[in-house]
Amino acid sequence: MHHTSENPRRPSVLHIFKIYYPDLFGGTLTVIRDICASLKDSFASAVLVCSQSAERRDIVVNDVPVERVRSFGNVLSLPAAPTYPWRLWRKIAEHDLLALHAPFPLADLVFAFGFGANRPLVVHWHADIVTHAGLRWFIEPLMRRTLCRAKAIIVSDHALIEKTPLLQEFVDKCHVVPFGIDTAGYDWPKIEPHHVNDRGRLVLACGRLVPYKGFDVLIRAAVNRKFEIWIIGEGTERPRLEQLIRELGLGDRVRLLGSVNDSERIKLMCLSDVFVMPSVTNAETFGLVQLEAMAAGRPVVNTALDTAVPRVARHGMEAITVPPGDAEKLGDAIDTLISDPERRRRMGLSARTRALTRYSAPAFREGMQAVYRDAVTASCTEPATAAEPPQVTGWLDTVRIAAALAWSDMRHRYVRSLLGPFWMSLQMAIVVAVLGSVIGQMSNADMLARLPMLALSMTAWTFLNSVVLDATTALQNSASLIRDRALPPVIFLLQCTFRQALFALHNACVPLVLWLILSPHDLSHALAALPGLLLFIACTFALSLVLGATATRYRDLKPIIESTLMLAFLASPVVWSAEMINHRSTVMRLNPLTHLFAVWREPLAGGHIDPISIVYVLIALALLIFASLLTLVHLRKAAFWI
Repeated sequence: MHHTSENPRRPSVLHIFKIYYPDLFGGTLTVIRDICASLKDSFASAVLVCSQSAERRDIVVNDVPVERVRSFGNVLSLPAAPTYPWRLWRKIAEHDLLALHAPFPLADLVFAFGFGANRPLVVHWHADIVTHAGLRWFIEPLMRRTLCRAKAIIVSDHALIEKTPLLQEFVDKCHVVPFGIDTAGYDWPKIEPHHVNDRGRLVLACGRLVPYKGFDVLIRAAVNRKFEIWIIGEGTERPRLEQLIRELGLGDRVRLLGSVNDSERIKLMCLSDVFVMPSVTNAETFGLVQLEAMAAGRPVVNTALDTAVPRVARHGMEAITVPPGDAEKLGDAIDTLISDPERRRRMGLSARTRALTRYSAPAFREGMQAVYRDAVTASCTEPATAAEPPQVTGWLDTVRIAAALAWSDMRHRYVRSLLGPFWMSLQMAIVVAVLGSVIGQMSNADMLARLPMLALSMTAWTFLNSVVLDATTALQNSASLIRDRALPPVIFLLQCTFRQALFALHNACVPLVLWLILSPHDLSHALAALPGLLLFIACTFALSLVLGATATRYRDLKPIIESTLMLAFLASPVVWSAEMINHRSTVMRLNPLTHLFAVWREPLAGGHIDPISIVYVLIALALLIFASLLTLVHLRKAAFWI
C-alpha cells in the first residue's frame, strides 16, 4: 500500500516597499531578495512595489512574484503612485503575513487608517527619516501608528534602537536580527585576476550614487594621492560626480563603473586592496556592501556614524573609522592601508572571520524565520473578536469607519471600469487643456507656464465643491444606518471628505505631471504651501459639516447652496489669471475663497502671502470651528430630521 501525503501549505508573506529589482539595485532590495530566497521552504513570498517602468505590471524575479504599481516619478523621495494604497489594501487579504520595509509613508497611510488589521504585520526598520527630516511632523505619527499595530519590529543592530527615539517607544517589540551573507561566494582563490590593477593600490566603493553615500568626499580624498578608485553603482548624482572628477583632474585614477552584475561585483570585491564606505549621514544604517567586502577578506575604511556602520566593521580590527565628510582623514586612512600590505592582510583576515561568525547566512535565516513564525502563530491564537459588532467609542473609530466607507464607495463605483477613478483624471486633463487655451487667448500670459497652477486650482476647487455638495445629501442617503445602526451622523459627513480626497488624489496626477514637465522642480515652494493647504482642507471639512447638517434640517437650502457655489466659482480667482483680476475690488477683498486659495497658491508660486489673507482665513476657520461645534451638538437629533 502506498501512502501519499500532501505538503503542508506554506504561509504567504507580502513584502511591501517602494521599489525592487530590476528597476534599482541597493542594500534594502538585497535584503528583501535574501529573505525571500532563504525562507522559500517555509514561506511563499510576494512583493508589492512601485515602478516607473511602462513594461508588464506583474513579473517574476528569482522565482518571486512581483507586482509593480505604476508611479509617475518621485516627490520628496516618495513614489507618486496614487493607486498604491488601493492595491495594497486589495493584496492584504491574499496573504497570511505582511512585511513592511520602512520607511515607506505611502504604506503607513494604509495601516494608520486601520486597513488590514486582521493580518499580522512585521516591520523591517531599515532607516529613520533623515533626508527630508522637515516632514517628520507629518510622517512620524503615521509611522507610530504602524509600529503600534505591528507584531514585531526587526532591526539589524542594537544601535538602531539606541539612537532612534521612535523605536525606543516600542523596544519590547524590537528583535535584533543581523544581516547575513553567504561567504562561500566570496572564496577568492576561485576568481582569476583578469584585467585587474596589480600595483597594490586599488580602492573600491559600491552603492547608489546619491548624496548620503558620500562619494564626492571619496573623490576629493584622491587629490594628491597615488591610489586608484573604482566606484560601482548608478544614481542621480552621477553627472555631478563626473563633473567633480573632471574639475579635480582625476580622470585617470577615478572610474565610475556603473551597475554591474553580482558575479562581477564579487570579483571586484575580491580583487580590490581596500574597500571604502564614505557615507555621510545616518541614512546609512548598516552598510551591507561593507559586509560583502569583509566576506571577500578586504579591509574596510568606514565613517563614524550613529548607526551600525562602525559596529559591523570595527575600528582597528576590521576597519579604520574616520569622521564623516572629512576628505583629508579619509585619504590618510586609505594611504595607511595601501602602504602597509601586512596590515591589510591581517585586517582582511579578521574581517572574513567576523563575517563567517557574526553575520552568517544560516543565523540570518533562522532569526527571520523565528520572528515570522511567531507573528503568524500569535495572530492565529488570538481570541476571535470579529463576530462582535464594532462599537464606535471615539473620534478615532469614527474616522476609521468613515475612511473605510469612502474607500468602499470608490471601489464599488469603478468595479467594472477599465481606468477606474482615472476617468476623472482624464476629464480633469481635458478641462484644464480647454480652460488653459481659452484663458491664453483672453490674456497675454504664457498659457503653458500657467497650466500647472490652473490644474492644481481646478483640483482644489473640485474637491471643495464636491465635498460640500455631497454633504448636503449625505445624511438622507444614510438614513437607515443612522436610525437602525445608531451610527453617529458625523461619520457620513466625514465620509464625504475622505471620498472626495481619494478622487482629488487621482485628479492630482494632472497638475503633478504638468509640474514635472513644465515647471522648475523647487520642492521648497511645495513645502511652504503645505500649511496653507491644510488650512484649506480644514475649512472645507468644517464648511461641509455645517452646511450638510443645515441642508438636512432645512431641505430648501440645497439648491441655494448649489447656486451659491456656482457664483463663488465665477467670482473667485480659481481660473482667472493675475492680469485679469482687480485685486482691490470689493468682491475680491471680501470673497473668502480669494484668501483661502491665496494662503497656499502664493507660496507655491514662490510669492509671499498677504497678511490680510492669513488673518481672514484664520478668522474664517475660527468661526467655522465654532459653528461646527454647535452643529455637532444638534446632530444628535439628525435621526428625527431624516
